[in-house]
Amino acid sequence: MAVQDPREIARLRGYSGVSKVAETAVTGDDQKPTQQSRAQNTQSKTPILRYPLKRIDDSSDYLCIKILDYEKVGLNIGATGIVQEDVSQNGQDPVYEYYKSKDGKLNRNNEGKITNEEIGNIKLNLGIESAKTRLEKRGEKIKGFIYLPVPQNIQDTTSVTWGEDSLDPLAAFGLSFGADALKDPGDAVRKYFQLGGKALNDLFQDDAAKSALTAAVAGQAFGALGGNVSTTGLVARATGAVFNPNMELLFQGVNIRSFSFNFNFVARSSREGEEIKKIIRELKKSMTPTKNVQSGLEGIFIGAPKVFQLEYRKGNTSHPFLNRFLPMALTNVSVNYTGSNTYATYWDGTPVHMTMQLDFQELNPLYTEDYDTADGQIGVGY
Repeated sequence: MAVQDPREIARLRGYSGVSKVAETAVTGDDQKPTQQSRAQNTQSKTPILRYPLKRIDDSSDYLCIKILDYEKVGLNIGATGIVQEDVSQNGQDPVYEYYKSKDGKLNRNNEGKITNEEIGNIKLNLGIESAKTRLEKRGEKIKGFIYLPVPQNIQDTTSVTWGEDSLDPLAAFGLSFGADALKDPGDAVRKYFQLGGKALNDLFQDDAAKSALTAAVAGQAFGALGGNVSTTGLVARATGAVFNPNMELLFQGVNIRSFSFNFNFVARSSREGEEIKKIIRELKKSMTPTKNVQSGLEGIFIGAPKVFQLEYRKGNTSHPFLNRFLPMALTNVSVNYTGSNTYATYWDGTPVHMTMQLDFQELNPLYTEDYDTADGQIGVGY
């Protein structure tokens, strides 16, 4: 229902289009914004949005969302900062000289040239820079700030992946033989025939071991011919036992953290209602890709959306306890315009109660070294 009666407007949380409290909430005093401050706000190209419209002091805790341009990963893999040049004459085999690069270009001088001895000490760069490192090196291209109250039920979850893995004696023997065969095939064959012959002779003295090996070899042979049999199953049937799987829990990889935040919006003035609208619009706009219209390639490629750097803050400094964040992508924005399960608006159409859910995912996994950085040593770290 649309609220139009001025008395109802006043009753619903004191909402007023000309509220003096709302006008002075940002500056923190009763002075109206000066002409100079208006000019500065007009000239600024970086939007700063906040809810609620109240003064932030040294004791205020809030969530800062910084909107940034995405920095592409690139394919900078190889000898970092090294340029190779073929200085051979026409028709001859290539002859290479190596130089240090300067701004990505060949640096031909005595200081830039690298000797053949130094070439042998060059270490290849086989890693890719993290999103945080790229933003720090290339400079953050800030597109906006959004300040929101710290939501309820904030938490962080850090996890890695471990999984079971096994290696039975036959597989271990095959791997060991394969590794030696790569170094010296002939010697490996001779050595393993000698060791294998002795081991087989010892094993065949035991009836259970003999049955197990016979069943294993038969199972492998039958399976190679297309039979659907299990070597483990045949060994178990023949001996009542199975090969020792040598099972162990092994590290398998890293996980990327996700964060979900829920916010409640209740506008207390027309100005605050307009600010809420801008916040929702800015978040939805920043999370969507571009059509690359400026590059003249519309319809061929789409550009990456903006990325976000979040930070819990206390006053004008980082929060001294809560966790830090790596650069993140905004993967979902869900807005409920009937937060109280009832449709109600103020006279200008602003919903009385709204809820918003933001789902973020970090661009890179966490590593131990992140906790040794300046950001990682604040509070609980990441």
